[in-house]
Amino acid sequence: MSTPGRLSGLLLPLFSLRAPTDFGIGDLGALEGLFTWMKAARQRLLMLLPLLPTAPGDSSPYATRSAFGLNPLFIDLSALPEFIASGGEAALSAEEKQKLAEARAAPRVRYDLVFPLKDAALARAFDTFEARHWAPQSERARAFRQWREAQGDWLEDYALFTAISEQEQRRAWWEWPEPLRTRKPDALRAKATELERRVRYHAWLQWVAEQQWDAVRAKARAQDVLLCGDEPFIIGQDSADCWAYPTILRRDARLGVPPDDFSATGQDWGLPYFDFAAMEKDDYAWLKSRAKKAASYYDLRRVDHAVGYFRQWIRDEQTPTGRFIPPDEESHRRLGRKHFELLSEGAGIVAEDLGVIPPFVRSILAELRLPGYRVMRWERDGNDYRHPHHFPPVSLVTTGTHDTDTMAEWWEGARDDERHAAARAWPEMQGVPVTREFTPEVHRGMLAAALNSSSDLCVLPWQDVLGTRDRINLPGSMSDSNWAYRISQDAGALMSDSTTREAAEKLAWLTASARR
Repeated sequence: MSTPGRLSGLLLPLFSLRAPTDFGIGDLGALEGLFTWMKAARQRLLMLLPLLPTAPGDSSPYATRSAFGLNPLFIDLSALPEFIASGGEAALSAEEKQKLAEARAAPRVRYDLVFPLKDAALARAFDTFEARHWAPQSERARAFRQWREAQGDWLEDYALFTAISEQEQRRAWWEWPEPLRTRKPDALRAKATELERRVRYHAWLQWVAEQQWDAVRAKARAQDVLLCGDEPFIIGQDSADCWAYPTILRRDARLGVPPDDFSATGQDWGLPYFDFAAMEKDDYAWLKSRAKKAASYYDLRRVDHAVGYFRQWIRDEQTPTGRFIPPDEESHRRLGRKHFELLSEGAGIVAEDLGVIPPFVRSILAELRLPGYRVMRWERDGNDYRHPHHFPPVSLVTTGTHDTDTMAEWWEGARDDERHAAARAWPEMQGVPVTREFTPEVHRGMLAAALNSSSDLCVLPWQDVLGTRDRINLPGSMSDSNWAYRISQDAGALMSDSTTREAAEKLAWLTASARR
């Protein structure tokens, strides 16, 4: 695999969008307006954060409860026939209407309001679906049944897991009664029969979400926009996959990263780890199925924590400070090559190769012609920044990620010598007065430096395009502002708002000049 060509695009989470009909969080209906803006700005790639189902009440898109499917939180209720038939917003109680107005007006996502509002609205819509389409000859019910049958084990495992979790008051699956915890066939059949309506509900939510996503894909193609998904390396412990596949997603140790210059003890993520040897015994059936499903959603996939497919750092009772599995470099090289050949088969991927990683990771990715990351502020040798025109073509250049401070914050917080060193290394900054202030000239120069780099792919965070300072996430912190960033304008009005229209015009000119 190589790249889709020399093009540029945006990084913007779906939850960050606004639309007049949303429920206080970006939904699939808001993307059409963004695609229109992207067309005007000559941007051809939209990189999203994970859209996988997440734990109820958890705002992090990386708190995944399944390696498959879509998050029902992003369903566009205004485009759901059963929501409209149930009375739509007019059917909300006075209290719900007040909370909805508050959620829509909030500068950030108010998950405390969004979760209960959307849960209740989706439940009412399903009641209407059941009442209107129970007859076997109903075309919509027939389409749902056919889709459900075609999805196989992943959907039934996920829907049953979610229904049991609700019945068990959201206790972790390893705290469930033993026959359910260990997936005794008779117990699973009995529980599936008992909870069939709730299982059907969670399967229906996935059907609705996938129908709407298919419509989004069509609109993206019409505007010549490629969609890039974000594929987390591992799945949460309390997930349908850990429950269904405990031999390959193991909980007898905790995944993390080793000590480095930023942390003397490394990081303990408290996540399960992959038993790749066990996966190999059935020819990586689960991993292949996961990759195939993700590839059906996206034109390109960002594979998170790429180094994890070469080696994993785990902690357990025997080695509380951690160890690598496998322990030797030869095995790391062999595994990484094999896994990325598998992951990229017939699909486009970008490998997130950031952080402290051994040099052989990037060399093997380069041999496989898989693009890795080049974050401009991190591309340096000592105090010298690397020339962006010398980046490898098969790579992705960016001014920042969802975990970093914005371009404006970085510039203003950098030391004087760092600012001057960057200005010397990046040709587009030549002649720009270097001061602590993030001036329009500095802003333009930094965007141009990324766009003019030799990397085939260029992805610019929305905040960096506008020169704003709102963060998406601050790693290591527990704040209600994490994963809650929302753009200021309705997505459908981006070309009528003077700020975003002018940003599109400037970005289009810079992009054309960079021959993207």
